[in-house]
Amino acid sequence: AIAMLREHLAGGRLRRTASDAPEKLSLGRLDVPRDDYGNRPALLRRVMEYYHETFMRETAASEYLARRGLADAEAVRTFRIGFAARSLGFRLPTSTTKKSPLRGALAEVGILRADSGHEHLAGSLVIPIVDECGVVKGMYGRKLRDDLRAGTPKHLYLPGPHEGVWNPQTFTASRDIILCEALLDALTFWCAGHRN
Repeated sequence: AIAMLREHLAGGRLRRTASDAPEKLSLGRLDVPRDDYGNRPALLRRVMEYYHETFMRETAASEYLARRGLADAEAVRTFRIGFAARSLGFRLPTSTTKKSPLRGALAEVGILRADSGHEHLAGSLVIPIVDECGVVKGMYGRKLRDDLRAGTPKHLYLPGPHEGVWNPQTFTASRDIILCEALLDALTFWCAGHRN
């Protein structure tokens, strides 16, 4: 809502003073060509781009990484780390119904929950899982808050088959591979200089 108000202010439709001039904001509608609605990798790539843009503008996820000792700008850029700030629904094309074709496509790939329409990874730091060519195959989400309702998982993946890896560059960069239980464990090694 704040981002939308800033955009509204930037358009000059509301009076503003120099002290409350909005910062640069480019988060517009989620632009997905209709031909890509059935293309899982294209949908996941576009959502991941949106989540990465959100990470770059919101502080909650970067503060979470800092608390874990993982505030590394190179890692954020390299792995396109994102944040699902519960704002994706506001960025979808307007529709009089929650049954729009894009919403349906996003539900089919697991980004939105089919029953509620909410973001599956809402409130999570999001890390893409890719194949050896960099095609997004899935996403991992880690809830930022620890005071969740009973039964709410802290670690989430998109529903469906788990394909891809987190750091495919390792396969060509080193003979040794450090295998970790979780993506954030692997990111900890990476940020400490162990890029394999």
